[in-house]
Amino acid sequence: MARGAVLLAVSASVAIHRALDVASELRKRGTPLRVMMTVAATQLISPLQFQAVSGAPVFHDIFATGGGDAYEHLTVAREASVFVAAPATADFIARLAAGMANDAPSTAALAFSGQRVFCPAMNWRMWDHPFTQRNAAVLEAAGWQRIGPERGELGCGEEGPGRLASVDCILAGIDAALAKAH
Repeated sequence: MARGAVLLAVSASVAIHRALDVASELRKRGTPLRVMMTVAATQLISPLQFQAVSGAPVFHDIFATGGGDAYEHLTVAREASVFVAAPATADFIARLAAGMANDAPSTAALAFSGQRVFCPAMNWRMWDHPFTQRNAAVLEAAGWQRIGPERGELGCGEEGPGRLASVDCILAGIDAALAKAH
């Protein structure tokens, strides 16, 4: 990947379709991009859809050895300027805050040393839970930039804070992180 590259880590949220839009917009801008997905995210959207919009293979199986780089999760982390977790579920935020590395995106997050952004997306009760608030605060204290969540109608039909930030807000956050990375 080239300088100014973005590593987009996608976790399993009903808001995952917005991550496709973010990836598509980044590609239209000419931003070098790689996408990593949690295994659960692949149950909602095929990695092939992210490959089509990003123009690059999608890494989702930390144990895959399909002839490529056996340490791809480390290679892309080393080469990217900005790590973006969008959508970032309560589970993914908790694993990041705990320093866990049990899948491709969380392992890459630990190996990453550039600008970090996370974009929460979940039910408002999950977002308001003290554990989730603590975990988000841990990430922010470690230098992660938080974008959202927004208040509005959620995928479950309820309303409240937990809605993934708009594509424009996420892109603005990525632009700010890229500016800091240079």
